Amino acid sequence: MKGKQYVMVLALCILSAFGNAALSYVVNGLAGVPLYADTIFTIAMCFCAGLTFGILTGLLSSALFSLVYIWLRGFPVETVWTVNMFAICVILEVLLVCFFYKKIKPSETVFLKKPSLYSFTGVAAQLLVLFVLACIVVSVSGGLIDFSFNLFRVERPYCPEDTFKLGLLRNNVPLLATAIFSRIPIDIVDRFIAIFGGYGISLLYRKWIA
Repeated sequence: MKGKQYVMVLALCILSAFGNAALSYVVNGLAGVPLYADTIFTIAMCFCAGLTFGILTGLLSSALFSLVYIWLRGFPVETVWTVNMFAICVILEVLLVCFFYKKIKPSETVFLKKPSLYSFTGVAAQLLVLFVLACIVVSVSGGLIDFSFNLFRVERPYCPEDTFKLGLLRNNVPLLATAIFSRIPIDIVDRFIAIFGGYGISLLYRKWIA
């Protein structure tokens, strides 16, 4: 990567982190939609610039989320550190995307040479597999983190999955299973948007840094 490209990719990391924070705040904070909407631009960076810049974008996003929770959403400062713990989910997702992208590249090469709906089907099939894997990884890792908070009685800000927890607990679903299963309906929608939307954005990013 040349010096100019390196600077442009770093700039994209910063812009993507702000994009994640802004989108999450608008969707979850202002509109009240029970989605995280917090990794679409991170996934885009994974597809266009690789592991290092994907992780960097995820960590920058996490820092910005803390500021959003304190300044814009008014959550107590002492609870906001818990938001950063979920950066573990982001890093795991980044690792998954960057590893799996190697399997997508052969289909992507065909698609980029002759862009069409037909040539995109190969890429789309691989993205669907990645979407399913991402749902599993994020739901399980996020559920384990949330379960640990409950286990040690750690206070944390409201999260979208809290909407689904009460119904599961009323049906005597164990706490660990509740922490994981409550995230699945959200992650099905959220990861689909993040994976397919992130891939689409990455194609635009690549034109900018080419």
